[in-house]
Parts: sequence; C-alpha cells; structure tokens
Amino acid sequence: MSKCTVNTLILSLLAAVLFFSCENKRAHRLYIGDTYHYWEATANSKVGDALRNADLFKKLDDASISNLSNVLGKGSHYVWVRAEFELPPQFKGQQLGLVMPQLGFAAQLYCNNMYISKYGEFPPHEKSTLHEVQFYSFPVNVLNQYGKNTILAKVYIQGRGGVSSRAVIMPYRYAYSLYEVLNFYHTRVYIFLVGIQFFAFILYLTFYLKLPRFKEYFDFALINVFTLVFLVQFFATELPVYRNGWIPYLLFIKCTLWVPIYVIGYFTSSFTLHYLRTSLSRPMEIARIAIVAVQVAVTLAMPSYSALTAVVPFMLALSVVQALTSVVPLIRSLSYSHSHKRAIEFSMLFLPQIIAAVIDLLLRLHDNTQVYPICALFGWQLSLLGFLLILISRFSQIYKDNERLTDHLQEEVDHRTQDLYKVNRELAQVNGHLEDEKFRADMDLQMASLVQQRFLPQPNRQFCGWDISVYYSPSAIVSGDLYDYYTEKDMLNGLALFDVSGHGISASLVAMLSKNIISRAFQRGFITDEPVDSILNRINNIILNEKGDIDNYLTGILCRFVTDEKTGTYRVELGNAGHPYPLKFSAQDNEVFELRGNSGKKYYGAIGMDGIDISFAKSDFVMAEGDVLICYTDGLTEAMNTKSEQFGAERVKQLIKENNTLSANDLIKSIIKQHTAFTKGRPVDDDITIVVAKRTNAKDFVSTADDEIQDEGEVIELTPIEEETVNDMGGGIIDLLPVDE
Repeated sequence: MSKCTVNTLILSLLAAVLFFSCENKRAHRLYIGDTYHYWEATANSKVGDALRNADLFKKLDDASISNLSNVLGKGSHYVWVRAEFELPPQFKGQQLGLVMPQLGFAAQLYCNNMYISKYGEFPPHEKSTLHEVQFYSFPVNVLNQYGKNTILAKVYIQGRGGVSSRAVIMPYRYAYSLYEVLNFYHTRVYIFLVGIQFFAFILYLTFYLKLPRFKEYFDFALINVFTLVFLVQFFATELPVYRNGWIPYLLFIKCTLWVPIYVIGYFTSSFTLHYLRTSLSRPMEIARIAIVAVQVAVTLAMPSYSALTAVVPFMLALSVVQALTSVVPLIRSLSYSHSHKRAIEFSMLFLPQIIAAVIDLLLRLHDNTQVYPICALFGWQLSLLGFLLILISRFSQIYKDNERLTDHLQEEVDHRTQDLYKVNRELAQVNGHLEDEKFRADMDLQMASLVQQRFLPQPNRQFCGWDISVYYSPSAIVSGDLYDYYTEKDMLNGLALFDVSGHGISASLVAMLSKNIISRAFQRGFITDEPVDSILNRINNIILNEKGDIDNYLTGILCRFVTDEKTGTYRVELGNAGHPYPLKFSAQDNEVFELRGNSGKKYYGAIGMDGIDISFAKSDFVMAEGDVLICYTDGLTEAMNTKSEQFGAERVKQLIKENNTLSANDLIKSIIKQHTAFTKGRPVDDDITIVVAKRTNAKDFVSTADDEIQDEGEVIELTPIEEETVNDMGGGIIDLLPVDE
C-alpha cells in the first residue's frame, strides 16, 4: 500500500472523529431496525411482487446479525425485507443516507419503489459483500416529505446472513461520515496488519535459511504468510481483483478463508512442537500431514458454496484434532524440568492472543446485533511482537557471549579446564559410591525377588478334575503380578490373578501385602457362600485401609469353583475388578468367548483407588470336560513388536482354539512361543502372568500334591533340599521350561 493511501486513511479517520465529536453529537439519527418485515420469495421476484404481497410479510423480531438465517434456515434463500419510516421535521428537504452495517450475502435496495443501489451479486455470478458496510443515498425527490417512506431490499442469503438491526438514516453528510468510520474498522483497519505479517514472514524465513536447524523459524514464517492471506478477505471489497469479479467468489473464499485456517492450524502445531524441542512419532507426523491434506483437498473440491458450508464443521473438527497433537505435549512440557522454562515462555507469548480471543467471545455474547473487529488478529500482533523480542534477545545474548569469549578466550579455557578437572574428580568419587550402592541394591532386589517368588504357589498343579498351569515372568527383578490357588485337599475351590499398577519394589510390596488379604477374604467368603463381587468389594476396603497413601492400585480376577452334585459339572463364579476379560474355550461350541459379566451390573473401577466409585463384573458359567479358562495380565496382550503393533487378545483366542487339546502346560508353551516370536527385537516392558485352568475328567486324576507344601494362600515353606531344587530352576524364578522343549 502506498504512503499516499495510508495518509488518506489516517486523515479519513481523524475527520470522522472530528465529525462525531462536534456536529454529529447534535445530529438526529433515525433507526429503522424495529420496523423490519420479511417475505421469502423466488429468484425472479420483482419489487412489484413485493408490493402486491404486502400482506404476506412477517415481522422480523430477531435483532441478531444472522436473523434472516435464523428464521429461514440453512441454505440459500431470496427474501424481501421491508422497513418504513417518516421524516422528522429536521430531516425534511434534505438528502439522506442509509448506513447498513450488514445486509445479507448480496442485496438490491429500493426506496418508495425507486431503485437505489446494490451490493454484492446474485447467482449465477454470486459475490458477497463480505465485511463491507453498505451505504445508500436517498435523493430529496425520492422521499415522501409528509408521509410514510418504504424501503424494500431484495436480499440473497447464502449460509449465514441477515439485516442489521442497527441500520440508521441520517442527513447525507453525517451518514457518509458514519459509513467511513464503520467501514474503516470493519475492513480497512486490517490493511495495516498485512505489512506487519509480511515483514515477519521475510524476517523469519531469512533466519531459517541461515539457520535451518531451527525449524520453528520456518513454521513461524509460514504462519505469518498464511495469516496475511487470511486478512485479504476483510478488505477484499477495496481491491479491484475482487470488486471487478476477476476471481470467482467460491474460489476466493476457499483460498482466503478456509484453506489458510487449516494450514495455519498445521504450522501452529508444528511451531509449538519445534519450539518446545519435542518430536512426535512418525505415524503421528504422517497423520498430521494427512489431516491438513484432506482439509485442503476437500475444501478445494467442493462444487458450490452450500456444499462448502456443509463440510466446514467436519474440517474444523479435524483442526481440533490437529491442535491436540501440540497442546498435549505443551501441557506435558510444563511438568518436565528440562522443558519447563520454554513451555512457560511459549504460553506467555501466546497469552495476548488467548486474551484477545476471549474478548472476541465476550463481545459477541454480550451483543450479537453488530459486527465487531476480530480482536484475536490484533492479539496475534502482540504475540508476534513478543516472539520478535525473544528473537532479538537471543541473538543479542549470542553476540555478547561471542564477544566475551573472543576477548577472554584463554582465560575462559583455563577456567573451564580447572572446572572440568574438579568435576571429573568428584564424578569419579561419586561413581565409586554409586557402584557400591548399586551392588548392595542388586543384592537386596535379588533377595526380594526370591522371597516374593516363594510367596507364590507352584506354577503347575493338578487337582480333582482340573489341570492348572501358570506362566509367571516379571519384567524386572521383582513383580507387581500375583496369583494363588485356594484348595481343600485335592479339590480346587478357587483361584486368583491380580496385577498391581506400576513396576518395581513398590508394586511388589503391594502385591505381597495384597496376597494374604485376598486369600483370607476368599476363604471367609467361600465358607459363607458370599458372591465373588461382594468379596472383591471387601478386599477393596481392606486394601484401601492397609496401604494408606500408597498410589498403587490393583486389577484382578477372582474365581470360585463349585461342584454340581447332581450333574457332576463344575459351576464357576468369576469376579472381575477392572482386569482384562478372561477367556473361556467351550469344547462343545469349539469357540473362545470373552467373559464380560452376565449379572447385569455396570462394570467400572479397580481395587485400591481411593475416592473412586467401583462396580465389579460377575460372570456365572459352567465348565464341562475339555473346557479351558484362561486369565492373563495386560503385559501379554499389550506387548508390541518392532512395528508398534500389539500382540492383542485375538491372537490369544486363535492360539487357544488351535491348541485346546493340549495340556494346560503345553497350551501356555504354545502361547509364549508365539509371543516371543512376535516381540522379537523389542524388549517386553511389563510383567506377564498367564493362568490356564483346563477341565479334565475327575476319575483320571492322580494326586501330585506335596504334603510338605501348604498352599492355602499362606507362605510356602521349603526344606533345604527343595530350596536347592528351586534354585536349580533359575535362582528361584518361577517359570516354565523353554518353549522349544
């Protein structure tokens, strides 16, 4: 924009201010917004049709800026709007002007059946008035000096549109001054912002070309250039390329409104991530690019304005998803010490824009009858100034540091060498202490692991009518998983599998604390025939009381087995406390089912979460000969391969179906063999425990119980010979033989 144009705009603003501060205070205004009536017509309707159908006009009581869209609905409409007024004495004999802050998408206006002027274009060459304020001049000979004057406007509504309730009639000289002022802050004021955005674009692009490792400079440059494109729509009516129709309106609005919004959203997210020195996974980066590509492609492909407005809500929803990819890392960075400072700095720099956006919202909620300037665009200028100041500060500091190093290089080298020698000596001492502490800690952990594993029952057992096998593999030396059997002689009364949240010592201590609590609660509930979900509730209350302020919680499965004396079958009552769904293979149906609960109760919560409502699922079912019950912790199904794919429950179901004829021990081996092959090349980072209970013929049962092992939920006491045997199995770690055996 030329210097002459800028000066003209400034003088226009000053002149308008003078008019309003002096003469305009004494000028009378005639508001016509409360006289509006409307009649929906057709594209071919004329002013005569509006006059002949005067009785069909309805009162327009809605004063909002979208009043016609509100009463006519979405889509495109042709509507005649009528307003009536009589001239006050001080207006008679004068040329008048009508200032209309907003009138539809496009409009033709008549006064007393005489054509006055138009704004915008009707289809097929539709063109919106955009943000331009409309001004209509009423000559003296058109006005009825001593009677009613009628204004008729044929308005084309496309999407959102209406007629401003703040339309005002004034003597021409005052009306035109008001028009200039309103049009300035509705359209022309944004012209000043274009220069700022262009300057920022050139500056940051230059920095990026010189320092390409600072990718945030490139992101920031493109944010500013697309903001510049976005600003064009506000003053497009001042440009010949738009006013003369050299570019179709549909293409214009796509390229200056929606495409810039989507691209700005993408580069704002990129700028946030690069500024915070945070990176996303490759699939997430591809997803971000795919989102903006879909938004731009779909927007440009829309054949009509109505089709464009129909897809906009979905495209904006994708922009919200795009924003979350950077908002979540920003929130996380606020809690990380190494990025805390940059995250706060970034948030403070964006604060002016956020405040301006809130002001925008409050203004429109307070009064939706007029159009306000978009404060967020001016807030962005303040944020831009903040980023420029940060940039200047950084380069100033770099210059000072370089100057200081140049002047005192040798002194600085000597000083740094002494500091480094001192630090290295201190580090050597600290490393020695750390090695000693690590050795003692490893020994303590090995002892803790041995104690914990002896706390658990044998992994492979046979009971009357049951073949039981367990795979137990801690991801660390100690584990948060626990399992248990509850028996009476050779009869299996129940089993349990629980998983404590977290890893390491805290999880293992909670597991050891919980084992005896669960065992006592089950034994008591079994004697009194208490439902398992009720037992789980009691376990929850006890553990909450016992663990105190410890944050760890538990998920788990608790099963009760009851023999049906009449049919000889086993009925199983299974309670689930927030654990992965157990699986049951039915030999009769040759299918694997997830046990999701059949008691009709809602299912939510876990054990040991203070202040959280809980409701545990309960499943009642029958186990016939050949049926298999499989319980596992989430370390099995959530383990990933090198492609970040989870092992998943579906693979477990397929393996059970294919190997259901095997023994419980061999079935577990087949699962672990596939699991090991699947996760090859990527370490497993969670404990894995699998419990398989296969229903067998009770007549074929051969007791293998050891009278010296008490397995009623109590600690297992081993003789020295047995201890040596356990150590020969792997230092006391309870596990299966290698799967290839």
